[in-house]
Amino acid sequence: GTARVDSAMQSLNNEPSWQRYYGAWKMETHGFREWYLELDDTLSALRSYVLAFKNKAHEKRILHSGTGTSKLPFLLRDEGYKSQVGIDFSETCIDSLRETLKDSKTKDGMEFHKMDVKQMEFKESSFDVIIDKGTCDCVMLTENKDEAAACYLAECNRVLKPGGQIAIFSLFGPKERGVLVNCEKQKSLGGLSCKHFSTPEALECPGEGASHLYVITKNIQ
Repeated sequence: GTARVDSAMQSLNNEPSWQRYYGAWKMETHGFREWYLELDDTLSALRSYVLAFKNKAHEKRILHSGTGTSKLPFLLRDEGYKSQVGIDFSETCIDSLRETLKDSKTKDGMEFHKMDVKQMEFKESSFDVIIDKGTCDCVMLTENKDEAAACYLAECNRVLKPGGQIAIFSLFGPKERGVLVNCEKQKSLGGLSCKHFSTPEALECPGEGASHLYVITKNIQ
């Protein structure tokens, strides 16, 4: 179950481990790698629960936090979303994505950068939407889980525009992710509110039931 996966993920909580992972998972050999949900399920959840996708607001600027080698940015580009940035602290991963983009017919405002999601190099209020597929789960692979998540959320809050939303896909339910569900109660995260939704079972946890989506909105003051 999720406890087993959580234990297995313990080795994926730092930059060297992800460098090794993506060094072994070559896009040239294995292609794109999706975490948690198949692309169709991811897109369905985004269209159902995240305003920018529900309203087909193609002008919105999207950040993929811990993008990995997912095909999602490329599919969203094909749907008309022309301003997307993907960040990951695996240089190997980012190099592979840049090569894929170089071979792509249409680049349309897509960028990929090596960056730590806990210390982003963006100005305040830079993005309308942040998509996180498992990144927060990895950030929380530490003894001080809630503190680590709060620091990550604070950084997301900083680069998110008022009225913007963070879509966090997770293996864990509200009892284990109270720091997300109750974010509006934390003074350091002032102005955020969260809604929880159930999503299809994760690829990593067959037979374990639903996975989870937390949609966190930065309220307009």
